[in-house]
Amino acid sequence: MKRPNSILIGFAAFGLLTLTAMTGRADDTSASTNAITAPSLSPYQPFTIGVEAGTTGAGGAANWRFSNHFGVGGGFDYFRYSYSGTIEDINFDARLRLMSEPATLDLYPWKRSSFHISVGALFNQNHLTGTANGTITINGTTYNNTTATLDIKQQVVDPYVGIGGNLYFDRGHHVSLGGELGVAYTGDPRVSFNMPAATPQDQQYEQNKIHSYARDVQFWPVIKVSLNYSF
Repeated sequence: MKRPNSILIGFAAFGLLTLTAMTGRADDTSASTNAITAPSLSPYQPFTIGVEAGTTGAGGAANWRFSNHFGVGGGFDYFRYSYSGTIEDINFDARLRLMSEPATLDLYPWKRSSFHISVGALFNQNHLTGTANGTITINGTTYNNTTATLDIKQQVVDPYVGIGGNLYFDRGHHVSLGGELGVAYTGDPRVSFNMPAATPQDQQYEQNKIHSYARDVQFWPVIKVSLNYSF
C-alpha cells in the first residue's frame, strides 16, 4: 500500500482553508444585507444538521450553537474499502474500515460569522486487516506456501483540533456548504503480525517494520466538505 499522497492532501487542505477563510466575509456581507432588509433577523441559526464526506469517511453531523461565541458538535463517519497492495514488502489482501465519531466544543470568535475553532475528541474505530498467501520473504529468509495475517488499530480516543465554517446560499442562513480542516492525534498504533511458519525473530522483525509504517499516520488529517441545513 502506498503512503498518503502529501501533495494531493496539500491541495485539498489549501482549498478548504480558502473556503473557510471566505466564510467570515460571506457571513458579514449577508448580515449587512439582512440589517437593511430585515433588522430583526438573527445573525445565525442555532441548530445545524448535515451530510459530509472527507478523509474520515462519509456520514452526518449535528451542531448546536448555544450562544454567540460557543457551541458543541458531534457526528458519525464511515468508510469501508478492500484492496490488494504491498505493505513493507509483503503483498496483502487488505480490508480497511474507517469509522469515527467526533465530539467537539466550538468557539466562534465573531458573532456574525460561522467561522469556528473546534477542540475535542475523535472516537476512533479505524481498523486495517490483511492476509498474505504464497511465497513470503522476511529479513532475507524465504518461506514458501505459507500464510501471514495482519491487524492494525489506532488509539480509541484521539485529541482533535480543527477550524471550519459555512458558505450560505440564502439570507436566512438555512442552507450552506461547509468546510472543515483539522488533525487528530491517533497515538501509538496497535499492530499484530502473525506468520506461524516464520521464526519468532522474523515475525518480530516484520512486525516492527509494519509498526513503523503505521506510525506515519499518527497525525490523521481531517478534511471534510458538508451540505447543511440550519434552523
